Amino acid sequence: MNTRKLIVISFLLFAGLACRFLFPNWEEPPALISPLFESPRPFENDQFSFTIPAGWQTMEELWQRPQDPGRDYYALGVEEIIMITNAQLQVDGPYSAYFAVASSPLAGGTDLETRFRQTYDPLIPELREVSQGEFEVGVLNGLEIIYQRPSGEPWWQFHDRWVEKNAVIYVLSLHATPNDFKQHQDDFDLILNSFSFR
Repeated sequence: MNTRKLIVISFLLFAGLACRFLFPNWEEPPALISPLFESPRPFENDQFSFTIPAGWQTMEELWQRPQDPGRDYYALGVEEIIMITNAQLQVDGPYSAYFAVASSPLAGGTDLETRFRQTYDPLIPELREVSQGEFEVGVLNGLEIIYQRPSGEPWWQFHDRWVEKNAVIYVLSLHATPNDFKQHQDDFDLILNSFSFR
C-alpha cells in the first residue's frame, strides 16, 4: 500500500471517529421506504373493518404523518376516511394500486341512487370507458361505476362501489392505472370480500 492511500484511509478513519465524538446523539434520518407488512392484517374503526393485504399500508404509514381530515375524495362530495396502497416512496405512483373508503351523510329526502347520479352525471363527459350498474358482494350491495379519469398526468382506472348504512353513504373505491388494474385483482378481492360494517 502506498503512502498516499494510507494517508487517505487514516484521514477518513479519523474524520469518522471525530464525528462520532462531536455528535454523540446523531440519529439516522428516517428511511425513504416505510416498512412493508409481510402478511395481511386487519383495519378496524367504529364504522367498518376490512383486511389490508400483505405488502399494503395506509397512506399515514407510507408518508409517516397523519391524514388530512375532511379531504374530499376526488371531488365526489364524500370525505375520505382511509386510503391504503401497495406503493412505496421510491416507486412511481402509476405502478401502484389504491383502495379508499369515503363517506357522507345521506341528506333527508335523497336516496342512494339519486345522490349517485347527481355525483357522476356531471363528470361523465370528462371520463372514459364508463359502465355502471348494481352490485352484490357478500353482504354488501349497492351501486357501482367503473371508469377512467386523469389524475395528474396518467389516466387511472377507478371502480367505485356505493353502499348505504344508517343514512350514511360509503364509497369503496379501488384504483390503479388501466394496464395494471387486473394484476391487483386478488388484493382488491381480498379487501372487498373482507369488508363489513360493525
